[in-house]
Amino acid sequence: MEIPKVEVTAKYTASNPNVVLKARSIVREASELPEFGGVGNDFTPLEYMLASLASCEAFMFGMFAKMLSKKMPIVEISVEGEFGIGEGVKSLRIKYHISGIEEETALAIINQVKTTCPIYNTLVKACEKIFEEVIVKPS
Repeated sequence: MEIPKVEVTAKYTASNPNVVLKARSIVREASELPEFGGVGNDFTPLEYMLASLASCEAFMFGMFAKMLSKKMPIVEISVEGEFGIGEGVKSLRIKYHISGIEEETALAIINQVKTTCPIYNTLVKACEKIFEEVIVKPS
């Protein structure tokens, strides 16, 4: 499977304290935290990055679960990141909460996700430390 080219535009104007993002015909905004001069009314760029990782892994988990399991599990992925100005991502903490399938199947799916998720693979190359925790509650 080939991933199509992705394009996003970002526009900042003096009249809007947020950055307006557009992908395809979808418009979202990014805000900065108040302590950095923003209004804090939307995701920050770093939160979008972590949300991209969590959502990509969740989508891929669902895709592989459909192939490997007769049951459709519930997966919740939380991601916490530490960043440095001029350094990028310093550490990531990823927690997988899975219910509805056996632990062995859940771990096999997570391994598939980690080897194929383009966002995970991009961040793992840039990150000094990644801590992962898997919590499985079988059905």
